[in-house]
Amino acid sequence: MQIAPFHGLRYDPARISSISRVVAPPFDVLDGDAAEDLHNRDPHNVIRLILGKDGLDTRDAKEYRRASETFAAWRRDGVLVPEDEPAVYVCEHSFVLDEHKYLRRGLICAMLLEDFSSGHVFPHERTVAGPRADRLRLFRACRASLSLVFGVFSDPEARVDSLLEQTPTGPPIYEFESGSGTACRLWRVTDPDRTARLASALRSENLCIADGHHRYESALRYRDEFRSRPGPPGSAPEDFIPIFCVSIKNAGLKTLPSHRLVKADADFDPDALLQAVGRRFDIREIAPAGRRGPGRLAAAWPEAGDGIGCCLPGDRLFLFAPKAGGDLEDVLPEGPREWQRLAVTRLHCGILEPHFGIAMEGEAADPRLVYSQNAEEVRWAVARGGFDAGFLLPAIEPATVEKLARMGRRMPSKSTYFYPKIDSGLLFYPFENQGTVPRIASS
Repeated sequence: MQIAPFHGLRYDPARISSISRVVAPPFDVLDGDAAEDLHNRDPHNVIRLILGKDGLDTRDAKEYRRASETFAAWRRDGVLVPEDEPAVYVCEHSFVLDEHKYLRRGLICAMLLEDFSSGHVFPHERTVAGPRADRLRLFRACRASLSLVFGVFSDPEARVDSLLEQTPTGPPIYEFESGSGTACRLWRVTDPDRTARLASALRSENLCIADGHHRYESALRYRDEFRSRPGPPGSAPEDFIPIFCVSIKNAGLKTLPSHRLVKADADFDPDALLQAVGRRFDIREIAPAGRRGPGRLAAAWPEAGDGIGCCLPGDRLFLFAPKAGGDLEDVLPEGPREWQRLAVTRLHCGILEPHFGIAMEGEAADPRLVYSQNAEEVRWAVARGGFDAGFLLPAIEPATVEKLARMGRRMPSKSTYFYPKIDSGLLFYPFENQGTVPRIASS
């Protein structure tokens, strides 16, 4: 990783109601109601740039032009102001998960973009054409990177984690609580010596993209199309992207499961599905589901290992476990054994593709497939008849994500949910009027 301090744009506290009212989660985790709420929360909420009022699926040329005009107006009116000197940032998130308190500390900086073929940046999930095209159009319209890419790195000796713990000095520039109850604190670091020590520790690291695959791939495309200056990598502002990166060793780096809700094409017969699935999976009913169904499933998971939960109409709950003897071998593509054993891989290859016609690989998102991190939400969505089946998956540990990414194997889209998400609106990276091109830090 080659990192640099940068002249970012950030909100002027005097021109907004509060930072908590203008930041927003990444565009791809917002449904229509949440986006509408953010749009109405504050006239300067970043949602007006990253998503717009009509949402991703119906966003037309006028929406991108409106985002460009809004971004320019906010800069012109002093709502967004540039840093007076290049900086990196230490960002902390305090949160509660499963009744345990966690602290996640990471670094925000500009990183030199590298193609995946370099072997220094690893994607771990597949992307689809729609969001890639949307992010590229937004890059083109605003000539800026409006959201951070979230990445992780190995840090085997916890050197970076130790440096980040020592680096913040003085009061944070931001301190607020998000709607999810996560407390965020952000410190600006302009001391060249401190930045150089961080850069030196990261030079031996590679980055695994945790969240923001579409943004990263679109940034590569934008760089190739609109690079504004000749010269070697690092000599043009388009050569960089702002990232938030966290050590795998950080105790606050957590993932949530990413469950699936599915609609069938034709009349759906739950018993026929169970009969078909039973050829490759042992089926155990968690009955009766009742009020504590998903809780019973969670209790059964340690012994199930890579099992898959299934919610069916009638508030029925099942646990699928691969049959002994490897009957899934005929449907699993070649790949590392660790990847084949993932519940999400077996779900897509052994159930969604053969029984619902939903392909694991594809350039377009399948409208019949919806994602959720809430098991109860999945259960009730099926019980109310909005979906034909729901599939509950265990979380994939960050170290497993990184290991498989290094092997070059991508998971299906939305296989992981790193929690909490990094908000959009903390910092912006303009390609135009950057002042000076970020200078790669060195010891």
